Amino acid sequence: MDLFQDPTLQAIGPYMSRLSKRQQIVASNLANIDTPGYKTKDVSFHATLQELLNETTTPQRASKPEHVERRLLDLSGAQPYEVPGLVSRTDRNNVDLDRELMKLSETSFSYSMMVEILKGKFRTLASSINEGSK
Repeated sequence: MDLFQDPTLQAIGPYMSRLSKRQQIVASNLANIDTPGYKTKDVSFHATLQELLNETTTPQRASKPEHVERRLLDLSGAQPYEVPGLVSRTDRNNVDLDRELMKLSETSFSYSMMVEILKGKFRTLASSINEGSK
């Protein structure tokens, strides 16, 4: 088994990239909390689910004839959008501190969970290597 052909590892990288992009957008929202006319932005995780369900994928080349062709999902290209329906203040800025801090917390938690999954995968691999060397 090729370590880098693991579907979990292939999906985690792009997902973490999307989480990183979301964290940058939330930080930008917070930085612009007092900017007149600034509109809150976000990255759609609903779109991520849609991409998974629609199997919008990139073909992966098989290195040997007996290998089955897999398709890789590219989740890293998340485009930010203006969040509709938020209440604007008199300066037309609609950044809500509580909402943004919640998004920051959710994103940080999700990123931490992905790191734990990666650590578990590599612990399993290390354990397999150590058991095989005995």
